[in-house]
Amino acid sequence: MKTKDKIIETARLLFNEKGTRHVTTNHIAEAAGISPGNLYYHFRNKEDIIRALFERLAAEGFEEYQKVLQEYPPGTLESMDQTFSMIQTFNWRYRFFKRELTALIMNDPLLKERFGDVNRMQLTVIGQSIRQAMEKGFLRPLDDRTLGLLTEEVWLVTLFWLNYLDIGGEEVDEQTLKRGSEMLRNIMANYLTR
Repeated sequence: MKTKDKIIETARLLFNEKGTRHVTTNHIAEAAGISPGNLYYHFRNKEDIIRALFERLAAEGFEEYQKVLQEYPPGTLESMDQTFSMIQTFNWRYRFFKRELTALIMNDPLLKERFGDVNRMQLTVIGQSIRQAMEKGFLRPLDDRTLGLLTEEVWLVTLFWLNYLDIGGEEVDEQTLKRGSEMLRNIMANYLTR
């Protein structure tokens, strides 16, 4: 593993375990088995590492989403279920982002801008999936306002499901993730044609 990748992966593990506030670049360097100077060769500060982790999350998520679309026809409830499951896997893998999302993006204008870009892209993708489901006859036709609200509702459940479980003190496991998928199906049930 390249040093830069090792730093990023070590930071992810430490951030997930302790939170970003309790991890310094020195902690990351020590856990990665490198000198602080070597870490600073690759990253100017902890914020740079967090941004690199976000970019990795976005790139890996996009790659996995493409795999879901290859296996499950776009616009079907199965593809939506699989997409939700895939996103929850990434939410868990990068759970420090979920737990600290507001603080991280409010304290870093560059990260906030990039998160906004990814958020808008996700809303577009979800909206397209819902449109495809309407075109295929799985969902009844929706006006633009209802489509927009449904898109946001689906994205909010997808984005914050792990936070909801965490706040409620629930264990994140296969059953609670499945419940999130059931919730999305329940939301979509109001619009099904069959």
